[in-house]
Amino acid sequence: MLDWLFAGGAVWFSVPAIVGTAYFLFSLVVGQLGADLDLSADVGDAGHGHSPGAEFRTLSLQTLSAFFMGSGWMGLGALRFLDFGYTGAALVAIASGVGVAWLLTTTMRSLMKLQSSGNISIASASGCAGSVYIAVPPSGEGSGRVTVVVEGRQREFDAVQRGAEAIPSRTPVKVVGVDTETNTITVEPQ
Repeated sequence: MLDWLFAGGAVWFSVPAIVGTAYFLFSLVVGQLGADLDLSADVGDAGHGHSPGAEFRTLSLQTLSAFFMGSGWMGLGALRFLDFGYTGAALVAIASGVGVAWLLTTTMRSLMKLQSSGNISIASASGCAGSVYIAVPPSGEGSGRVTVVVEGRQREFDAVQRGAEAIPSRTPVKVVGVDTETNTITVEPQ
């Protein structure tokens, strides 16, 4: 078995395959435990904006391990099973390694695009309709809470008003102003 893995030039394929597979499996196990051990280098679009999925770097230990794993096992298979010779097996190994690394990178970027932060800017609430959750006292006497649907999501905000009478709970209101410094919206009854 060891001769099959290491004799006659096979060492150039089996060592990267074993190392790549070991790191790949190790990172999967560690990832399931909640740790992150990946080192990365950003080789694309540095400083030119942030696109979804940019968190997954093109050149990382995960990508390199996928390259070595794919190129090693495919090169070894081409050398031992297909009798391509060393040069043919090396070409198959390089093409396979690039393919596996590309597949991993593309898959991870696609998965990262599915993420969303869930953060909605309070400025987006301007003009939206809502309902009073906790009564909004008269102008200058404090704040209440209002439930507003912003960008298709229901959010609660501290709310004040300009009127002289309190706005009771469950009253429909419209957001007429936003104060981003205090994270407070100004509402009026509809």
